[in-house]
Amino acid sequence: MKHIISRAVAIFLLLLFLPAPSFAQSALERVRKNGELRIGTDATYPPFETAEGGTFTGFDIELGEAIAREMGVRATFINAGFDGIFPALQNGSFDAVMSSVTITPERSASMLFSEPYYDSGQLIAVRQDTQNINVPDDLTGKKVGVQINTTAQYDLEKRAGVQVEKYNTIDLALQDLQNKRIDAVVGDAPVLKWMIFQSFRQLKTVGRRFTDEKFGIALAQGSDDLRRAINAALWRIEDSGEYNRIHEKWFGEAAERALAQTTGGGAGSRAFNFDLVRRLWRLFLSGLWLTARLAILSLAFGLPVGLLLALARVQSSKILAAPAAVYVEVMRGTPLLVQILFIYFVLPSFGVNIPAFWSGIIALTLNSAAYISEIFRAGILSIDVGQMEAARSLGMTYAQAMRRIILPQTFRRVVPPLTNEGIALLKDSSLVTIIGLTELTRTGQELASRYAAPLTIWPVVAIFYLLLTFPLTRVAEYLERRWRPVTRS
Repeated sequence: MKHIISRAVAIFLLLLFLPAPSFAQSALERVRKNGELRIGTDATYPPFETAEGGTFTGFDIELGEAIAREMGVRATFINAGFDGIFPALQNGSFDAVMSSVTITPERSASMLFSEPYYDSGQLIAVRQDTQNINVPDDLTGKKVGVQINTTAQYDLEKRAGVQVEKYNTIDLALQDLQNKRIDAVVGDAPVLKWMIFQSFRQLKTVGRRFTDEKFGIALAQGSDDLRRAINAALWRIEDSGEYNRIHEKWFGEAAERALAQTTGGGAGSRAFNFDLVRRLWRLFLSGLWLTARLAILSLAFGLPVGLLLALARVQSSKILAAPAAVYVEVMRGTPLLVQILFIYFVLPSFGVNIPAFWSGIIALTLNSAAYISEIFRAGILSIDVGQMEAARSLGMTYAQAMRRIILPQTFRRVVPPLTNEGIALLKDSSLVTIIGLTELTRTGQELASRYAAPLTIWPVVAIFYLLLTFPLTRVAEYLERRWRPVTRS
């Protein structure tokens, strides 16, 4: 019997780690069977891709929809942070990525690319009063802002003497340039021109594009049939004239007229745009609701797990205490962002596919449980040991004494630190933007980029976070007063 079991385990492991069989479904067959082309995008890069309330717009968006129509399927766009978009492509979360992705040798070594669909290049933006920066060589000795993980960053890092400052979105780099914290910003030419026209009228672009870059649709290795189908769709779109129509809408004179009408000739003259807040407050509420759900569910699941870990750690038996201690040290000693990435991007390699929302919940729960366990453990150890001894002398079991004597007092003492953990959890939930969840911070990123108005959007985000945390602190203060031990003078 043992031999049979061992052989079964060996066969299972071989099946798990051997390459997929030749009869496995191809990428194109999967797309056609599902009737949708799942496209990953970081919708914070106008005019190529932006999002507002779950609605995607931009040049890449319309082109992606046209490609899907030519293939006889529908396009489904999935929003994700740019620093996590390629791992998500590799683990099968997307069929393709359209997010102003420059075709580079480094990326081509690990991904497939369609034929180029847009010619771009890097351009320099400076303040209107800047006279000594016109070409890339003038950036030596200067602080230059770029969006993280873009070709602008890679190009400048190869240039000696340039101090590269990295930002999550290009609008934040332009804001820092306007605030005179950096000397220049380098980015894709159409994006810089759009942002400056939209809100940063104190800035200007100088010189010409100093790189020749081509944007392509990224696909996972092994998706050759899907790449051929996408290329064929691109060629048909170009031949029919639809590509020129989409390009004119987003980059031609029609785009400039539409932008002037929507911005009133530039919205950047006002530090805070109340009209914009009135138009967008419902979107902030949507992000606020997701943030609240993430925090409440994670705290609700983390509390019992943390309590069990604390109870295990205060045991005299090392069989229970040691694993709990190792868990706590690992979760507290590694960044929450890495834990989120592991659950969402790495586990699918082992056949465990968890949706983005529940991946975020699991990561936040497991991380918060480690900290909550330490709070409970400190509370338990703060109770005088004589109380446990007295309870045991009265005939109570250890479990009865813990449940009836120790834990009720512990709960009263740990309310303040648990409140702090709840507030920290609310703010830590912003890290789930890496896996494309549009909670409050991600909502702010999308809107700040779409309207090039960080000075309007981010203060509103801060106010909404305060609306979440303020009631929590008030409830904690009430419970603290109610449960405060009565003392005799």
